[in-house]
Parts: sequence; C-alpha cells; structure tokens
Amino acid sequence: MLHHVFISYSRLDSTWVDNLVRELEARGIDYWIDRRGIPFSVPWREEVEDAVQAGGLFLVCDSEHWRASAPCATEAAYAVQYGKVRLDISVGQDLGSAADQVGRALQHAVRRHGTATELSVKARDWSRHGRGGKGLAPLKLGRKFAALRKERDLSQVEQAYLVASRRRTQRQVAVSAALTLLLVVAYTSARVAPGVEKRVNEQLAEQAEQFMKTQAALSVIDRDPYQGLRLAAALGGNESAKDAAVLETALAVNLPDDAFSLSAEGRQFTDPTIDAQVRVTAKDGTVWARRADDRTRRSASHLPQAEAPSAAGAGAGDSTSPTVNVQWQPGSTRIQVLRHGKPWRTVVLGSSAHAARLSPDERWSAVATDTGVTLVDLTRGTVREVLRGAPAPLTDLAWTARGDRIWGLRGRSVFSWKVSDGEVVLDKPDEWFQDVLPAHDGAHLWVVSREGKLRLVARATGAVIRTLNVGGTVNSAAVNPSATDAAVAGAESNGMRIVDLTTGRTSPVRIPSGCASARPVYSRDGRSLYVPCLSGNVLVIDARTRQVTGEIDVPEPGVNALTLVPSGNQLLLGTGKGSVYSVALPPSSSPAFLYQVGCGPRIADIATAPGPWILPVGEGTGLAGCTQVARPKDDGSLRWDSLIDSPPDSVLALAAVFDPSGSAFAIGFSDGSVALHPSTNFLPRQMLPHIVGGVRSLLSLPTAGSGGRGGDLYVATRSGLVIRVPWCTSCLSNKAMVRTADQRLRRAQTIGLYSPSAPSPTPTPTVRKST
Repeated sequence: MLHHVFISYSRLDSTWVDNLVRELEARGIDYWIDRRGIPFSVPWREEVEDAVQAGGLFLVCDSEHWRASAPCATEAAYAVQYGKVRLDISVGQDLGSAADQVGRALQHAVRRHGTATELSVKARDWSRHGRGGKGLAPLKLGRKFAALRKERDLSQVEQAYLVASRRRTQRQVAVSAALTLLLVVAYTSARVAPGVEKRVNEQLAEQAEQFMKTQAALSVIDRDPYQGLRLAAALGGNESAKDAAVLETALAVNLPDDAFSLSAEGRQFTDPTIDAQVRVTAKDGTVWARRADDRTRRSASHLPQAEAPSAAGAGAGDSTSPTVNVQWQPGSTRIQVLRHGKPWRTVVLGSSAHAARLSPDERWSAVATDTGVTLVDLTRGTVREVLRGAPAPLTDLAWTARGDRIWGLRGRSVFSWKVSDGEVVLDKPDEWFQDVLPAHDGAHLWVVSREGKLRLVARATGAVIRTLNVGGTVNSAAVNPSATDAAVAGAESNGMRIVDLTTGRTSPVRIPSGCASARPVYSRDGRSLYVPCLSGNVLVIDARTRQVTGEIDVPEPGVNALTLVPSGNQLLLGTGKGSVYSVALPPSSSPAFLYQVGCGPRIADIATAPGPWILPVGEGTGLAGCTQVARPKDDGSLRWDSLIDSPPDSVLALAAVFDPSGSAFAIGFSDGSVALHPSTNFLPRQMLPHIVGGVRSLLSLPTAGSGGRGGDLYVATRSGLVIRVPWCTSCLSNKAMVRTADQRLRRAQTIGLYSPSAPSPTPTPTVRKST
C-alpha cells in the first residue's frame, strides 16, 4: 500500500486513536497502524520502517505518552530519514476536525512527494528481491522518476534501480528496432528474386538462432554456475561477440577455489580471522584444522587437546570492532551498520542473512545468505558481489588476516573464495586519494591525497620514501615530464600551486579570479602548464615564471578534462556537454571539434594511446550509446566506435587509461569497479569488483625491470587505497577465457563441487528456418 497515513501513537492513548481511525475510514483515507504490540525488536523496526517509507503522511498523535515512548521516537526518526511530511494533532481534540486536517495534509503531501515515495518503495522492493528484471520502471515512469534528480539527491538503491530500468528500456528499444528491421527486410525480400529472398531468410534465421543460443547459455549460468563454466569451456575460442558474452558472464561468477571436509559436524570457525591454519570447532567440542595454503589436501586433521586453543570459539561470531559494528537478525534481508556507536549504513541484501563478518580492514562485510555470500562495501553501503557455488547456505564465515580470502562453513564442509584484485601498495584508511602519478624513475610513484599530502612510494614494496605536506584541500595534481615539479589544484579559487618535489617548496600560480580548475596538464617539454577552468577556457601558464601567458578559447564554456596525446604535439579537451576538441601545440588557433560523445556526458577524463587512440569517460560511461572510443584509420582520420560497459551500481567513470602497449584499456568507476577491455574488439571484458571505494585515478606504467615487456595498472581510491594490478592483455580474448573456464571447471571437480557425469540439461532454442 502506497501513500497511506502512518499513525504514530502511544498505546496509552488507544481509545482516542481508535475513534480517529473510524473517522478516517468514513472519509476513505488509507492508513497504517500497529495494533499488535509486537516487541521493540529488529523485525519490528524493519516492518515499521517499510511502512513509514511507503507512507504519504506521517501522523503524530501528540501527547505526553507519545513523547515518552521509545518506539514512537524510532518511528519519528524514520520519518525524518525518508523526508516525510509530518502532521501533529493533539490527542483529545475534536475528531471530525482532526480527520479533515489529516485528509487535507495527505492530499498536499502526495501532490508534492508522491512520485518520490513511489520511487523509494519500488527501488526498495526491487533490491530486496534480488535486483532482477521484475518490478523495473517502464519508459514513461522511469522518466518521471529520473526528473526527481532535480529536486533531491537519490539514494544509492534508487540510482541503481533507475540505471537498471534504463538499461532494460534500452534493451527493449533495441529488440523492437531489430524486430522492425526484420519486418522491413522480410517485406523487402518478398519483392526480390526468390533465390535472394531465401538467402536473406536463412541469414536472419541463423542470426536469430545464435542470439537465442546465447540467451539460453546466459540462463544456464544464472541457474547453475558450474554448468555455465562447462558451456564456456566448450566454446571454440573464436573472437565473436556472442561467445564473449557467455565467457564474461560465466567467469564473472566467483566460485570456491578451495574446499575440504571435516570428520565431525562443524559449529563455527575457531578463530575470528584465518592465518596459517583454518581451524573449526565442531559441535562436539573437538577442533579440526588444515593449513590454509595446503590446497591439495581435501580433509582436516583432528587437533589433540594439547594443541587445541584454550578457548575454542573465542572471537568466533565477532562482527564488531572498536569503530564498526555490523548487526543483523537471522532471517532478515538487511544489515544495520553502526560506526562509533551511531547508525551509519542500512544495506538490503536481497535474501535472508545467516551470519555476517567484518573484514580486518573494516571496509567490507561478508554476509552468508540464502543465495551465497554477499559482499558489502561499507564505505558506500552497497552490495558489490555475491559469492556462489556452495551447495547450501553457510552457517559461519571467517576472513583471512590479509582480507584477501573468505572461508565458509556448512556442516562437515569448508569452502573458500578469493576476494582480492591485485596487491595493496598503500593503505591510508583515514585519507582520500585523488591522484597517482609517475615519479622521476621507474621504481617509484607519487600518491596525492585530498588532505594535502604528496607521498613518494616504492612500487615494489609500498614503502613511503618521502611525504610532502602542501596544506589545504587538493582536488587534482599533475607532474611535469621529468617529475621534478607537481602542479596542485586546490578546492578554492586561485588555488593552483607548483610544488618542487625535491625540496618541497611551494610556489603559488597567479590565475584569474573565479577560475575553479580541473586537473592541469604539462606540455611535453615541461615549459608550459595548461589549466582548464571548469566554467571557462584553458589557461596557458609559463611553468618557470608561474604567470598566465595566454588562453585557449573553447567554443563552449567549461573544460572538465585535458590530456596530452603521446606524441606531445596535440592537446585534447573534454567539456561538460560531452564534446571533444583538439588543439595543436603550441596553441595558435581555435580548438578543432572532434566528436560529440553520445548522451552528452560531462567528460571527467580522457585516456590516449599512440595512434592516437582516444577514450573520453565521465557521466553515463558504460550505457548504450554513451561511450565511444576513437581509433586511427589508414587515412589519418579517426573512427569512433561504441561500447557497452556499465557495472551494476555506477555509470560515472572518473578515470581511464591504456596499458603501456596500447593493446588494452581500463575504466575506473565511482563504485570501485574497474573494467578491463582489449582495444581491438572491446570484448571480452574483465571486471575487477573487489577494489573498495570510488576510483579517483588510474596510472599505467611499464613493469619495473621488465624491459618494457609488461605493465602494471595502479588504482587510487577515495578510501585511501592504492592497488597494483598486473596488466594481462593476452588474457582479454575469448581463447584465453576458454582456457580459464576449463581450468576453473577442473578445479571445481577436484574439490568435489562439480561432477561431469550428470550435467544439467541445457535449454535448446527452437527457431523455424525458412523453406
């Protein structure tokens, strides 16, 4: 029920409230009231919160009893949380006038906030039921919901719901267009020679059959990921888009890569975190153990009493720390996260919870649910991944001390999943990293924090060699070609400074008042600094004198992104309306228009590779028609091709980069996801879902000591992390992914989670061919 009156009252005032309810019923006013007196508990809170969220008006039956009631205070807090219109009426006042007042207030509230309430409830229910296709908004309603962005900030669940609705609408439009095209072709073919008609019909039937086979394979993967691996491993390795879709989807499911059995029914993990040994306390009190790194052993050993821990089970079940506390109720579909004792996050899981464990770095929570192990990014309060493959819901979980692996327990079986992408280079959880930049040699890099710190970090060890404190809030930074100076853009106007990276000395740059600058760029010789003004043109600054020497006039105001092409003779500009311009260096003429990115997004970054290849990213990146990549043609012009790349919860990309060879590229999204693509075909892609916090900067460098034969991708996030991911461009092909699928399937068979003897049936589509 939507747009009802939620009645908040004290049961000590029930007589008067009951009479008011009869008045509301007589006027046909829908209401929600709790008459059951259920305990003040987590289930009560969830039901009441849902009712407040769906309500149109929050009605307070005000009295001394109401003001002294803890449940009433909780209800009022929910009303504030969801921005509900509140009406206070005094207990004891005339019932007729009170009911009339409620009716008028409800009409006003629904007129003003009815659409927002409908979006909130639909998004909540969609997320609660697994974020599938059911319940998504159709085109007209989706546009109505999207218009709310101008009125208020949408929640993360609401944003994800609108993205999913928009994607489904785009798919429906694409299917409709394809069907229309088929009808046109069919109609046209009826007017051509019979032989041509037959060939056309056969081609159409073959394409339809391939499409339906792909959809059938994706359905198998969703239902049974092991059979999905079997299908992926059986593909021929050609580089077709249909095979890429199957391979991407099959390999995106995170399945256990280790498992062993116990000789007794397990109750819980003995230790709160796993180190050298995985130890499990059985229901009979015995303790069983196996080395964590002994992946060849399929059973645990009984620990004699002398070797067993003195307090078996101490710390098991602990999902709290001095700062973060994860709370859940068995059977509930959500978790509550407290920080420093105060509510911080409420996360809807999509299925019932059985256990929850906080990661050692307090950035993640792993929750055992009916559908698998749900990984929650606590920094954003969103579900990032569901680990699948265990034969039944787990009863206990444990993280490794490094936070790179999760162990799960069910009965006499123990399972393990890898949950890390790359290697942590730098971890400062109390800071927000804005940029990662190259250093003067290949062995180091610079990490820039929003808090005004520049750190020189060893690439191999992550050791901090030097820290420079420049003060103030840093929005972005750039280094000159020799990496001896850094241009630092601050949050305030006129906040540009140049930092000597050897001495730490800071010199202000005199830029015009009102130029709020985006990330600057140095010229290839380091003599000039180009500073984009978010609401104006591009300033040209003499890097030696720190004086403005010129200005690049942009046809449309506001430059959000600048980059230098690898040859150094051209500057690329990205605007807030999705336009890409180029300027020959040194600038002597107006910028030349190159392309208008589909959907007109605000461009946040432009990646380039020799050729040049050009990849602008920003708002809408990944959505159909909103992301284009330019590649060079033989005649020197550029060809712009589209790609579809949207991860589940984000269509905002703030960073992109090509690998050192230019054969692959990475896009970093605001939800922490990183998408890796081959440059030639764009498919198959590989998603990295285990990087916590929004991606703020990407850096691609040749692997130290490799002689240019390899490369590393560095990811800097707003959660104070720098992650190193080795580039594997040869892995981004259908042929390579077929091998990976086969290896994972063999591993699943080895650890007893897959048997090829009785494969589940694969649905075979039937397509009527032309005769």
